[in-house]
Amino acid sequence: MKNGICPRCHHTQVYSSSRLRAETGNASFIPLSFLRSIALDNYVCTNCGYVESYVSEPEMLSRIADIWPHVEPPHGKNYKHLPKNQA
Repeated sequence: MKNGICPRCHHTQVYSSSRLRAETGNASFIPLSFLRSIALDNYVCTNCGYVESYVSEPEMLSRIADIWPHVEPPHGKNYKHLPKNQA
């Protein structure tokens, strides 16, 4: 979605909250701890309603990996391990 194309319907009616977040300080957040949260940049396709969210500060991704539990993929399947930021 960051490229302006919706992965669901392939339209280009994609809008981002990143400028609004920067101008107003208003954002969606995910929790990191009881007192700390991380802002998200949201992308919305106004054609189909699909939404994607991205951590606005990429340097915080390692903090999430340190604190949040890892989701294990199903056993018995061969999954490729992708380098960080390529999943």
